[in-house]
Amino acid sequence: MASQAKTPWRVAFVRAFAAILIALAVSAHAAAPAQAIENLRKYAGIVVDAKSGNVLYESAADSKRYPASVAKVMTLYVLFQELSAGNLKLSTKMTVSAHAAAAVPTKLGLRAGSTITVEDAMKSLVTLSANDMARVIAEHISGSEENFAKRMTATARALGMRSTTYRNASGLPDGAQLTTVRDQAILGIAIYQHFPSYYELFQTKSFSYGKKTYGNHNRVLGYMGAVDGIKTGYINAAGSNLLTAARKDNRHIVIVAFGFNSSASRDEKVRQLVSTYLTKGRRGDYLRTAMIPMPGRQGNTQVAVAQSPAAAPVFVMPMPLPGFRLAQLVAANGAQPQAQLTPVAPQVAVASIAPVPAPMPADLGLQPAVQAANTLAAPSQAPQPAYPSEDVIGAWLSDTYNLGAPPAALGQTTPSAPLGMQPPAPIQANNQPIDLLTSGSVQTAAAAPAPGGWVVQIGAGPSEDSARAMLADAAGKAGNLGDFRSYVERFEKNGSVFYRARFIGFGGRDDATAMCNQLKQQNLACLAMQS
Repeated sequence: MASQAKTPWRVAFVRAFAAILIALAVSAHAAAPAQAIENLRKYAGIVVDAKSGNVLYESAADSKRYPASVAKVMTLYVLFQELSAGNLKLSTKMTVSAHAAAAVPTKLGLRAGSTITVEDAMKSLVTLSANDMARVIAEHISGSEENFAKRMTATARALGMRSTTYRNASGLPDGAQLTTVRDQAILGIAIYQHFPSYYELFQTKSFSYGKKTYGNHNRVLGYMGAVDGIKTGYINAAGSNLLTAARKDNRHIVIVAFGFNSSASRDEKVRQLVSTYLTKGRRGDYLRTAMIPMPGRQGNTQVAVAQSPAAAPVFVMPMPLPGFRLAQLVAANGAQPQAQLTPVAPQVAVASIAPVPAPMPADLGLQPAVQAANTLAAPSQAPQPAYPSEDVIGAWLSDTYNLGAPPAALGQTTPSAPLGMQPPAPIQANNQPIDLLTSGSVQTAAAAPAPGGWVVQIGAGPSEDSARAMLADAAGKAGNLGDFRSYVERFEKNGSVFYRARFIGFGGRDDATAMCNQLKQQNLACLAMQS
């Protein structure tokens, strides 16, 4: 009887034990990708002078690490490209998919089918580090997170980040999503140089959505009155990571610190690096050695992206519009898409040219005819090393702009002053370049030079403010220009309006030519001419 009484208990125990084993096996299988990730929770750090490009400090700077949520900085870089190209607005609404809604925390928690604006989504990335919103952005731009990750990797290669591969937009665990702190320092410099109007976003201390307010995860933000936020990150295999920058007293350094066991130890190390190396940064202009080429510019017309051995190589190609929207935009402009040619070259991953942002983050307002021409420029072969003429606004802007004062509030940043390199010319309908220095004007300002007088023209911009920024930059580099009157002249060419930046009041050809030669010694483009 005693043995019979024990039998049911033993059977129940065996069954329960078997159930536990099965549950463990299933959970282990489900978690296999995360568990397969190598533990790279090892310290790696670097400090780079953003004005000279010099490395001030490094430790394991080229060792592979997982970016964790620092990957969202590249997600935002691509988003800024779309905003600057006019393909998106801050008010654009994006739809939350089931895939996005299913992201694991930390997340904003919107339901599938709901919508959110671009501005709210990107603020949630910076403060809350919302994984679901990273997916929303990725899917809206590229159709799927997988395709977006390919664009992230292609863009990284174009920026010079040779050791970085992205697999998702959020930084959630993936054994193939790898980077180095040296690569992340390049990104930290590039996102400021290329998108000064949007950079203020990284200094957001809190974000309110619905009935909740979310604080920034970066506890070093504002340290010494110098530290920008940029992005923190954490996954178990990576530890606590941080990409940040410090700007003060006309100095600018970028700090990357990965692999800490706690956010407190990470923050303490970053504070030490800031206090030690900020005073060693270069004061003054950003040197050419520190300038990060934009994707598709300065020789980056063909940049191979590492893929699996069986896959065809993927290249970066400069395009003003992403391939995902070509059909939509062609239809919207009433044009018919070109017949697709049989591919004769490897697959192309589009990484948009990001024109220098306008003073306010907004739609650049390309004319419908120009947009239609852009949309018909879908690549059918590997990119050629010719400058893309489709981007009428972005193509002529200088690749090297001198960054001015720290950015103001989002949407209020004044234009950056150019270093003075003469910009490539826009293209007319007959494929002839527009000379922005000599093209005839259609409207003359009140302070126009007297007929027959000599002027020195240093360039032209898309707005009056950008032309005045050029004048201010030139006056700062050639002190005796202060003796002459600055003057902005509006002119129109092929339906586009530009603004010339000029100095007037020269006594004759020799005086104007001498001043022009002095400006050229400061790497500023100029033209001495008679009005």
